[in-house]
Amino acid sequence: MKIIPQPKKFEKICGSFTINQDCYIYCDKEFKSQAERLVGMVLTSTGINVTFTDEIDNAKIIFSKYEDCGDEAYIVMLSQDILTVKANTFSGCFYAVETLRQLFELDSEQQEISCVNCYIEDRPKYVHRGLLIDICRHFYGTGVLKQIIDIMSQVKLNKLHLHLSDDQGFRVQIDKYPLLNTVSSMRDGSEVVKNGKKYVEEEPHGGYLTKDEIREIVKYAAERAIDVIPEIDIPGHSVAALAAYPEYSCAGQIAEVRKQWGISKDILCAGNDGVYAFVCGILDEVCELFPSKYIHLGGDEVPKDRWCNCKLCREKLAELHLKDFDELQTYMVEVFRKHLEEKGKTVICWNDGITDTTDKKIISQVWKPFTNKDGIKDANNGRKVIMSPFFRTYFDYPYAMTPLSKTLRFKPDKGVKKVNRANVLGVEGCLWTEYVDSVDKLFFNLLPRVDVLSECAWGYRGRSIKKRIQSRFEIYDKMNVVCNKSGLRSKRNIRLINKFFKKNANIELERYLGKGKEKTL
Repeated sequence: MKIIPQPKKFEKICGSFTINQDCYIYCDKEFKSQAERLVGMVLTSTGINVTFTDEIDNAKIIFSKYEDCGDEAYIVMLSQDILTVKANTFSGCFYAVETLRQLFELDSEQQEISCVNCYIEDRPKYVHRGLLIDICRHFYGTGVLKQIIDIMSQVKLNKLHLHLSDDQGFRVQIDKYPLLNTVSSMRDGSEVVKNGKKYVEEEPHGGYLTKDEIREIVKYAAERAIDVIPEIDIPGHSVAALAAYPEYSCAGQIAEVRKQWGISKDILCAGNDGVYAFVCGILDEVCELFPSKYIHLGGDEVPKDRWCNCKLCREKLAELHLKDFDELQTYMVEVFRKHLEEKGKTVICWNDGITDTTDKKIISQVWKPFTNKDGIKDANNGRKVIMSPFFRTYFDYPYAMTPLSKTLRFKPDKGVKKVNRANVLGVEGCLWTEYVDSVDKLFFNLLPRVDVLSECAWGYRGRSIKKRIQSRFEIYDKMNVVCNKSGLRSKRNIRLINKFFKKNANIELERYLGKGKEKTL
């Protein structure tokens, strides 16, 4: 059994099932698209064209509605020359077909496909199984995003979190504020670590997703049971937007889109009423583009230096009778939460932007203090959380710093009281792209980490994880993407980590591709 992620229940049964020319499919109308998807896979793999029948008694493959299944649950049974798929929803049926894809190895060309008879009863432990892709620091368009969506869908991840705005770029078309695209989407250089130095390389970089491209991505993802969650980061990480509209900063003098990484003190002014209308105008267009019930408002890494020295911010603090500027940020986020709630949206924020007075309706995405400690506290106090601890799920760093074992061993709800475990929505891997400046590096950092993430996110760790991951290498080769096949042997390596930060951010990739002086990782 080479299924990733590990199903909840898998039992072998005597005998085997073969898909051949004599198989006919009967399916409920609701699942016709998924039955057709299976037919297409079989045809591509073997050249066998499986046909449909209106008579269930003539069928050897049956797709049926089963209302007792949960939203993402499914049952697959191969027994007595019958293959039965049961599900209650599109997502459940989609995942059943993905399981059949792996059981029958339908990504390989073969003359005949067969599988041992078995019974699978499966459903995810966590409802949020996500992957964040940062397209701000380095921009990646629809082609790459579709490849990522394909990979996610095959291992049953269901949330694509698109980081769309930051200091180094604003990446979504906004008609009301056109300078966000003509100015904020371009920068004149990027910080690099190479040739033993860290410096700004004066090479222009830019791009953004048009509204048509976003609609295309959202539709493509939905067809693969994936929800696309947009993130507009406020009030920090907003230099790119302020470069186009400096009147919304405290200083009013933002010269350019930021070329360095790290944290900027220039943030949106909390005392300027125009800022609230500006952000709401952006969010209104974002809501029109993304049908997801979730909107991420960032809220992380917000230095308050400018607010402390800003007359308008100090006046706002006094007007609202707030005790400090952290509470002012809480007030600011609350304005946008209420605005989005009217549109049927639920807000997610990074946990370092959440205070004791933050409305409990806001979901906390926990990334620091680098463990899930704050997430445990929030969940036990009644807040919904998504676990993304830095040292377990951040994929922008080398395998020498975050080996696969660290992600695999992570248990998102460990430490949460049993009565509160439903507050842990799930887990999300994060790929920030400061030092991910090529498509090869992007996929090298993602693969096979995504496979391990899916095992953690689905919730049932099985045996032979290395063999099951290796079974996917052929798929990635066919997709023509770089997968770190030696990542299965990755271990913490302080020397290599130091080289990544100080000498060459691409050191692992170059060694893997044979470009470095040293032969092995």
